[in-house]
Amino acid sequence: MITDIEQAITDRLKRGLGRMVRTVKSYNGEADDLAGQIHTLPAVWVTYGGSKVEPASTGGVCGRYQDTAEFVVMVAARNLRNEQAQRQGGIDSREIGSNDLIRAVRRLLDGQRLGFADSRGLVPKAVRAIANHVLVQNAAVSIYAVEYAIRFNTCGLENDRYPEHTDNPDDPNHIFTKYQGTLSEPWPDFEGLDGKIYDPQSADEIPVNLTLKDKQ
Repeated sequence: MITDIEQAITDRLKRGLGRMVRTVKSYNGEADDLAGQIHTLPAVWVTYGGSKVEPASTGGVCGRYQDTAEFVVMVAARNLRNEQAQRQGGIDSREIGSNDLIRAVRRLLDGQRLGFADSRGLVPKAVRAIANHVLVQNAAVSIYAVEYAIRFNTCGLENDRYPEHTDNPDDPNHIFTKYQGTLSEPWPDFEGLDGKIYDPQSADEIPVNLTLKDKQ
């Protein structure tokens, strides 16, 4: 789920930002190597920042936990002129500023559910400065982090059960099949029911036998 959300954020920003930026990708330590990344700016990097997990209020076997996951969208801009141009943009349309990039990212992501029916949408939490007016190769570079939270329900396995075999790569159990972890056999299909109906007034007991018909 985490990888799917990160990829969905990245894909939406790639499509939505167009030529505002040169790079939109998952974060891979680029902020620690600004000199090596200077020619890829302006850029947007997406990363997962951890989760808070609480018991869910809904009942049932599934939906027992509610995850609040944090994702961080970093926007990096540069400008050869001055700090103001780096924030507000330059004369040339290619010199987009940090302020416009932050606004564009929020416009594209705020409240988006990203196609996940179980999510409550991306909730913006904060915008923080990571690097402000750092000089790299005669250019002023800034990096801001736009922080989001998104909530969704997760389901644990039944007690003493292992995941079941599946060939569906979208199934959360698929990773255990792929890496040959211990698997449980599927529960058998429901075929019938034996029991009794008890009448508390007469104390009579009526036997009940229910057998499902074979599928045609």
